Amino acid sequence: MSGKNTVTVIRSNHATNISEEDLRNGDIVLIQAGDLVPADIKLIETRNLEVDEFHIAGEIKPVEKKINGEEVFAYKGSRVTRGNGKGVVITSGKETEYEEVIKQSSEQSKIKRPPLFKGKYLLLILLLLPPLVVSLNIYNNYVYVFSLYFLIAVSFLILQNSELFRYFVASREVKNIQSNNIQIDASSLDRIAHINTICFDKTGILTTRHIEVKDIYSAGETSDTDLTLPDKNLVNIGCALCNDVIYLEKSDQADPIDRALMSYAVKNGADVEKLRSTYKRIYDKPFDSENRYMATGFTSNSQTIFYVKGDPDVILKMCGDYLTTSNVKKKVDSKLYLDMKSIMDSINQDGNISLALAYHSSSSTTPPLTFTFLCLIQLVNPLKPGVSEVVSKLKQKGLSTYILTGDRPETALKIGKEMGMEHTKYSLSGNHMKRMEFSEIAKQLDYISVFARLLPSQKGVLIRLMQQRNRIVAMVGDGFNDVIALKSADVGISLKENSSPFARQVSQILINDLADISFIYEKSIRVTRFEKRLKLFRVFFVASVLFILYFWIFIG
Repeated sequence: MSGKNTVTVIRSNHATNISEEDLRNGDIVLIQAGDLVPADIKLIETRNLEVDEFHIAGEIKPVEKKINGEEVFAYKGSRVTRGNGKGVVITSGKETEYEEVIKQSSEQSKIKRPPLFKGKYLLLILLLLPPLVVSLNIYNNYVYVFSLYFLIAVSFLILQNSELFRYFVASREVKNIQSNNIQIDASSLDRIAHINTICFDKTGILTTRHIEVKDIYSAGETSDTDLTLPDKNLVNIGCALCNDVIYLEKSDQADPIDRALMSYAVKNGADVEKLRSTYKRIYDKPFDSENRYMATGFTSNSQTIFYVKGDPDVILKMCGDYLTTSNVKKKVDSKLYLDMKSIMDSINQDGNISLALAYHSSSSTTPPLTFTFLCLIQLVNPLKPGVSEVVSKLKQKGLSTYILTGDRPETALKIGKEMGMEHTKYSLSGNHMKRMEFSEIAKQLDYISVFARLLPSQKGVLIRLMQQRNRIVAMVGDGFNDVIALKSADVGISLKENSSPFARQVSQILINDLADISFIYEKSIRVTRFEKRLKLFRVFFVASVLFILYFWIFIG
């Protein structure tokens, strides 16, 4: 974001545009769909406001900003996707979370080759002076004697410089690692051998960046996505067409939920392009955060079909009947409400998203007052393949694991449990951390492994608290919101592809997937083992040479 951007503020009771760099704390800012939030602001008014906070908090879905007697904030660097709002600037310019991340990502440390000799080991040469003086008195070939003792002295000095040997061995292992398409520097390889704690961001690292349809529930009956639906064609059409996507070419920029539903329709045999040409859109009611649903209407062969999707509680109230898996319509009754409520509670407790879909078919083009309930859809942000196995291997090696995410606590806890992490009964949120002393937060590190709703700076705080407790920490993150944590950690690890340029810039290691962490850890252990063996060898070598020299000169 450049300081040349214009921002709408209230000055002298009138809306006026100013340069972003002229913003001051206390200014009243107006934001609307399409705007980038220009500062950290405390919202005082919102109307259907939703903000994409992926780069700040790492959450896939745009976040609804609704004031319900609580303090609600929007942060610089996030994007308004829907609605509008008004807020007071609490932090602007270089003091914002966004600029803090930019500052943290400005430099990356470079690898330095250790010197050949270290001055502190020069005293070791004094041990060679007595046999050198005796040898010069015994032998007339001074060149031979000085050459021999010079070689021995140099060997002593070089052998004591373990950092130099470690550098060369680590460089060799780095080449082996790089042959697996991993980017790494030698200094981080040495540090990773000593880590005892690994922190993971969630979205993009542990889970995919996409939302997927996991299950569909129809009229109180559960059906996997491959099983019988009340009317597969009706569900496919609803998933393919009931969205805000006007141009298919821009479907990759659509709301993540819309993309998930369209993808589900395609996987189940729907031709979205053909459906869009067959069904002409005649009605469109965009999603409204107040009403919690969206509606669309289409005509085809003199028939009209309307779809609604949204909050299940809202959609159920709009339905007069429902369609069974036998394609029989029945009136909505209390049993349907209770069944759906039970399923919704289960979905929400798992940290997933529940969405209802309903339709109305007739010959009239007038939007209906009631609909027919079709199904309840469970949407998930799935765990990446192999993540659980990686975490299990790390636990076997004695490493502690944590999740540091800006996502919801329920979702983060669910992922932690699926990974097999310890201490996943409770989580600690960023909002609670704001009201706690650092000492209190540090104590929770022994009992909690999942930290959610974190700002970028709070991730950095947690890592520093771990380090103060004598932990050597590696952070694995891929987003703009992970930069502070990546730089604060002893080892920063990011993805070689599909990660923020800022994250790649501050990370010492760039991997292809999480399985590479175990591979790198094994290579780093080899360097540590070599260092231990070198320590024993140099003690043996120095002692042996000195013993032979003194024995030969003074006794032999």
